Amino acid sequence: MIKRVSLRDVAQEAGVSVVTASLVLNGNSGGKNQARVSEARRMEIRAIADRLGYRASAAGRILKSKSLNDIGLLFFEETRHIREHSGFTDMNIQFSRVCRQLGIRHQSDWFDPYRYPDDIPALLTDGLIGGLLIAGNPAGASERFLRENCTLPFVRIEEEGRYSVMFDQQPALRQAMEFLAATGHRRVGLINGPEMFRRFRETRSIFREECERLRLETNDELFYEIDPYGDFALNAILSERQLLDRTDRPDALLVSSGILVKSIVSLALQRGVRVPAELSTVCFATNDWEACKFVPRLTAVEHDYVEIAEKAVTMLRELMATGSVREPHIKIPERFTIRDSVANRLAQTGNN
Repeated sequence: MIKRVSLRDVAQEAGVSVVTASLVLNGNSGGKNQARVSEARRMEIRAIADRLGYRASAAGRILKSKSLNDIGLLFFEETRHIREHSGFTDMNIQFSRVCRQLGIRHQSDWFDPYRYPDDIPALLTDGLIGGLLIAGNPAGASERFLRENCTLPFVRIEEEGRYSVMFDQQPALRQAMEFLAATGHRRVGLINGPEMFRRFRETRSIFREECERLRLETNDELFYEIDPYGDFALNAILSERQLLDRTDRPDALLVSSGILVKSIVSLALQRGVRVPAELSTVCFATNDWEACKFVPRLTAVEHDYVEIAEKAVTMLRELMATGSVREPHIKIPERFTIRDSVANRLAQTGNN
């Protein structure tokens, strides 16, 4: 069987990036990005492609005759975590909804930069879209490509970048801490996400400030940071043991992600701790439907994926149309929702 010559093969032979080869062979020949490659260089790349026997895809041939108005959504996440990431699922649904309402052709994909550190996602180089939304955290070759070689206009979701749309958790997280204090909780533990990421560094900072301001008792023994690349089940067990396997255990936990708080609650119940009567729980870094699909329904600090999808698509379309945006950094406030997983300890004391 004869191996089909790929765009990467042509790029390596010509000594150019994959995106440059894509622009020359598959892109819009009249587009502004073509100006970045000289006519002599374009002729050289086309000659190399002919010699190697490269054939552009049907989609690429079609795109030569029209402008690129399609947009993409690309998720960067480990393979083992992508299926359990409720936020990415919700984001993908809302992205598709917004694009359908606006009549925008769109596509989405995901890529594991940790399993394939030397590869670049095809959505970045195949010339099939005119702009891109990026969710998650690129690493390795894909991160370098976005930083140094990418000619596609792109907007980051939930991470800082030249153009970004992010959630603002500060008001809602502070409100959650105030609610715990107002309902009589005094000893609070935190099970946080990996602090290599901006969001979780910010979480711990807010947590410490609010514990001091509200005079809530906490210390390093009541804090657990999830291993970013560790085993999920093991992280749940170790965090539950560290915080609850003690005589002076916390009366409330602030826990990252819905799936993790559900595991912590299950483990607590197995050791005979009543939830929420003896242990209240507040979830953050989740969404409303994940928080509601559990007993007890979770009191939570929640993402609004409807609004972030709308803002991100609007920003990207403005960037594609004009080359800049009026507001390059947008923050979407999160919301604090009270449900069933926090007990009123003041009422319990009164009844006793």
